[in-house]
Amino acid sequence: MTSPLRVGLIGCGSIGQIMHIPYLVDYDEKFELVALSDTYTPVLEAVADRYHIANRYTDWREMLAKENLEAVIICHSGSHRDTVFAALDAGKHIFVEKPITWNVREAREVAARVAQSDRVVQVAYHKRYDPAFHYARDQVQQMRDIGIVRVTVLHPPNEMGLSPYRIRRGNGLIDEGHQPVMNFTEQASAQLGWFAGGSLAPLVDEVLGPRKDDPTLRVGYGIIVVSMIHQVYTMHGFLGAPTRVLSTDIWRKGLSIHSIVEYPNDVRCTFDWHFLGHIKDYREEYAFYGNSDRVTFQLPSPYLKNAPSPVIVQGGDEELAWEKRVIVSYDEAFRNELLAFHDNVRHNRQPATAVPEAVQHMELIQHMIDAARV
Repeated sequence: MTSPLRVGLIGCGSIGQIMHIPYLVDYDEKFELVALSDTYTPVLEAVADRYHIANRYTDWREMLAKENLEAVIICHSGSHRDTVFAALDAGKHIFVEKPITWNVREAREVAARVAQSDRVVQVAYHKRYDPAFHYARDQVQQMRDIGIVRVTVLHPPNEMGLSPYRIRRGNGLIDEGHQPVMNFTEQASAQLGWFAGGSLAPLVDEVLGPRKDDPTLRVGYGIIVVSMIHQVYTMHGFLGAPTRVLSTDIWRKGLSIHSIVEYPNDVRCTFDWHFLGHIKDYREEYAFYGNSDRVTFQLPSPYLKNAPSPVIVQGGDEELAWEKRVIVSYDEAFRNELLAFHDNVRHNRQPATAVPEAVQHMELIQHMIDAARV
């Protein structure tokens, strides 16, 4: 029997606490969670105590140097360029959360470095590991023609999605249940700092060039990189690489985005992402419309474990029209991607979600922001 994969995890925030750490611990025949790293000591101590992890580091470089790890899970905030470089230099296999980097230049640098390595590097595009995605993609491929595609996200504050869980914030503080949410202006201001300030500011400046002082563009770019990246990679899974960006509009202080993107065979897709702050009802939908067929893929909040993603298939024959709604599976996509990573490492397989494709996603995002009107 193969021994468990020895892993360390960098970044003990919400997604680590809700998804990655529990599954790593639960599948102890496949993974041994050896060490944790987080720059904020109170969170690190709280999470490590909860899961009885003795090896704790506020400096992930020290963890990579000292621990006998086979692989590293990278899920800290911000750009992952430097972490990926260091993990490759240390000879580790890598499971890295999206986005891999904060701009296209960084992504190309990571891709060049990964190409020189024999390590498995899997990008954590969890929606592509949802069994319903594969069913929906099969249905889309069977469509006789596709005229238009509509991608829509209605996004409440993350705090609303996290309410079923106990999130350890350190120093004895645990967030659980309903948390107060900021008003719209406060949200826009906060997101400007989170996604385009601090160490990320020069990376965003590089993207926006002469328009770098526009706060609406800065927030909009952050939203595209952090959240709309999900829709970008999911559409890539459905239709492959796009051919061009036709237009992008960003308004409501950067918290509403509409973009039209062309895919092969003259297929055009509208991407709509809107932050709507006071209704706890996350919506995400991919709708493919043709003359003879329609396929709709609907996803629940990503924080709801094991919630199914319905697929709706429609067709017709002269006066007849029919529709079926399919629940494909209750499997959790976050679990599936970690299990796939284990198998990819053990069998030396190229991941289904690999770095070269992630570079194409960052290139598309650059084109989307280049086309943006505010």
